[in-house]
Amino acid sequence: MDLDTLGLTLALGGLGALIGSSVSGVVLGRIGARRSAVVGAGLLFLLLPLIAVVPTAFLLGLLLAVLGFVDAQADVGMNQVGVRVEESAGRSIMTRLHGLWSLGTLLGSGLSALAVLSGIRLGPQLAALSVAGLAVVAFAARLVPDTAPRPGTGERSGRIALGLILAGATLVVIEGTPLDWGAIFLIDVTGTTAAVGGTGVIVFTAGMLVGRMAGDYVVDRFRGVPTLFSGIMLSVAAMLLVVLSGSTAIALIGFGLWGLGISVALPVLYKLAGSHPSFAEGAGLAALTVGTRLGFMAAPALLGLVATASNLSAALTLVVGLAAAAALVTIRLTVAGGGRVRDSLPSQGSS
Repeated sequence: MDLDTLGLTLALGGLGALIGSSVSGVVLGRIGARRSAVVGAGLLFLLLPLIAVVPTAFLLGLLLAVLGFVDAQADVGMNQVGVRVEESAGRSIMTRLHGLWSLGTLLGSGLSALAVLSGIRLGPQLAALSVAGLAVVAFAARLVPDTAPRPGTGERSGRIALGLILAGATLVVIEGTPLDWGAIFLIDVTGTTAAVGGTGVIVFTAGMLVGRMAGDYVVDRFRGVPTLFSGIMLSVAAMLLVVLSGSTAIALIGFGLWGLGISVALPVLYKLAGSHPSFAEGAGLAALTVGTRLGFMAAPALLGLVATASNLSAALTLVVGLAAAAALVTIRLTVAGGGRVRDSLPSQGSS
């Protein structure tokens, strides 16, 4: 498969996910958060082994589009379940839930690398993952509560939905940039070796994992919106430390702080979107995931264009700085504005 065909095939997966996110609020409103999460995850694991056996690039693209569509339903369903469980428990759990996603990404990447080194082909890898995943889904289905879809007031929902799309897109620029460009920055700007360059992504991911596993305690102590805003500002400060450091060691510290700061941003925003009274069940999360998927698709190309026109340090400063400013302003004017958003849990009062 040539690179042009590969790029188009992967783009179909992103397109399927984007379409799936766009309709996920309607789907969840019809079948509920629990079914959306369980059925979506189950279908993902059922279809996953087909990747290894599809005979043509066209069919692979269609399969990836279907997987992206199904993943969007599971994504919104799981996050809406998390919001409802959090409300029932009376304490924050969203950052830890997203921390487990980060942990799963690390474990999945590591296990896949070990399987490749051991000579295990893709088909058996995906088949084993499918069986294990379906077992987990069956177990989780017995624990996930079933709740009736909740109606929304519709008040300001259109403006807030646009705000969530923009906020999601800009936050994933901040989160995704170190993953896409961290190694390149360390090699090209600080002059380190390729072997050391890869540690930037590892340090960033480790900082994000630590932040997400501890973030719920911070949210419970200081509330969601202040934690969200503080995390964004810490990320910007860490980005400036990376850009201005001139040293690999200091840049690595900056990447770790960058991950720590941005770790809480999306989980808190998911909570705000999933609990906002203007939206019916899942609608706010659907708007948010449309934004995050657009951001993940556009951010690498945008930063690459700016870096080509100037340099990588300037591109990081400009793109991440503007994304952070846009996120702060948008969140304050929409989802966190107007005095109706549930910034803390019922047992702690609301603002």
